[in-house]
Amino acid sequence: MNQRPPYASDTASVNDDDDNPSPELSTFLGCLKRIRAGEGADGLPWPEADVSPGHGVALSRVERAAIGMLTVAEMLHAADRCREMATPDRHLDAGVVEGLFFACRSLAELVCRDVRAE
Repeated sequence: MNQRPPYASDTASVNDDDDNPSPELSTFLGCLKRIRAGEGADGLPWPEADVSPGHGVALSRVERAAIGMLTVAEMLHAADRCREMATPDRHLDAGVVEGLFFACRSLAELVCRDVRAE
C-alpha cells in the first residue's frame, strides 16, 4: 500500500534539485508553527470537518499527549520488566523511572484538561 508520508508537500522545494520539503516543513520553526496550529500526531490537521477549528486544535493536542503517554507507559513497562528479570546493573536509575512517572502524569493531565470542549 503506497501511502503519502504525513509531512509530504505538494509545493516545490526551495531548491528544485534537492529532496527537501517546503520551508514550512523543513525547518524547526516551520514544524513548530504547524504543530501549534493544530497538527495531530500523524502530522496532519484534525480530520473531522464538523468540529470548530479551536476544538480541532484541542483534539490534536489530546491525540499527541495520548500518544506520548502511551510511549512513556511502554517505557515504564520495559523498565519494570527489566527490574524483574535483569541484574541490578542493568536496571534504570530510580530517578529516571520517577521522571517517566512524572512525564506520564503530566501528559495525562493534559489529556484530561483538553478532552472536553470549552
